[in-house]
Amino acid sequence: MPKIDWSSRFGTLVHDVARVHSRLFDRRARGNFDLTRAQCRVLVMLHRYGVQTQAELAERMELTPMALVRLLDRLREKGLVTRERDPHDKRAHLLYLTQASEAKIDTIVAFANATEREALADLTPAERAELSRLLGKVLTNLTRAEAESPPCAKPEGDVAQETEPE
Repeated sequence: MPKIDWSSRFGTLVHDVARVHSRLFDRRARGNFDLTRAQCRVLVMLHRYGVQTQAELAERMELTPMALVRLLDRLREKGLVTRERDPHDKRAHLLYLTQASEAKIDTIVAFANATEREALADLTPAERAELSRLLGKVLTNLTRAEAESPPCAKPEGDVAQETEPE
């Protein structure tokens, strides 16, 4: 079997970039406004999409309902979200941002922008635009593959195939 350079593989790079980016943002969020990255994501999703049920938010965030409940409990303790019964469906709870959380959103966005600036610091504006364009194409390809591919589809090609562009 040929030796594989994992460090230059697309999936490895994307995973590593996301992991380091998340870790840096999480450290800053905890240190500056006592929230985890996951808690910030909840607030941002509620801000972005507005009032929604717990089930909708859990699905949107790709979390189990129990994982989301733990995050919501902590955010409620901090006075950043409220949870009320849905008047149209007594089994569901609607989630709302509080006035206190609205002020946090600006801080979260500022820290996210700073982290992004650092991540892209050595790229020119043209390189940044190209990176966004290329990642958008990759996302489109993966979204299409996810929709079209059966769960047990065998990958084409083999391990020894070149992964370098021609």
